[in-house]
Amino acid sequence: MPLYCENCMKLVDGPICPACRNRKLREVEPGDFCLAAEVPYMQAEMLKDVFRDNGIPFTERLSLGAAITVELGVNFGRVKLFVPYDRLPEAKAFYEAFFSGSAVLIPDEGENPIPDRELLLGHVYRHFKGGLYRVEDVAKHSETLEEYVVYRKLYGDRSLWIRPKGMFLSPVDREKYPDAMQEFRFEPVDDPDGETPEGV
Repeated sequence: MPLYCENCMKLVDGPICPACRNRKLREVEPGDFCLAAEVPYMQAEMLKDVFRDNGIPFTERLSLGAAITVELGVNFGRVKLFVPYDRLPEAKAFYEAFFSGSAVLIPDEGENPIPDRELLLGHVYRHFKGGLYRVEDVAKHSETLEEYVVYRKLYGDRSLWIRPKGMFLSPVDREKYPDAMQEFRFEPVDDPDGETPEGV
């Protein structure tokens, strides 16, 4: 069984943490937050969204430190994501699938395939939890060629976000959200001619 370094929040194979040289290691407990991934800032935002959607608690640390990230911009920052030890295998599986481009990270929907849905560029979609978003474009990952939806929040800071296209178009997990008022994670709310709801 690996030991736990409280300083680094990492699992360690030997008696000394190789990162911080801590010798006061202990047996890991189910609720101990452990390093699940270290990724660039934008990818961390996507992975955090996946963790939220799948009910995995997490905490984070900026690898470069907040001051350096502010100075250089978020695109230069890296984020360490930590999850409870008892959720670590699940989180790592999501991480591997997410960055290999080999899987769509959505809750298991059984044998039913994701319906073939058309993505409407420039249209407004409602998330099943209520927020409105305009689909700006589709981008491709430079390494895996996986398609991502680029969409803008139509409230708050109106920031841009990206999400794997398959995930964007996926159904709501009915086991997890039995009271959801719509069938899909995001559904269009404007008409086919591009008219958007009033006030958007």
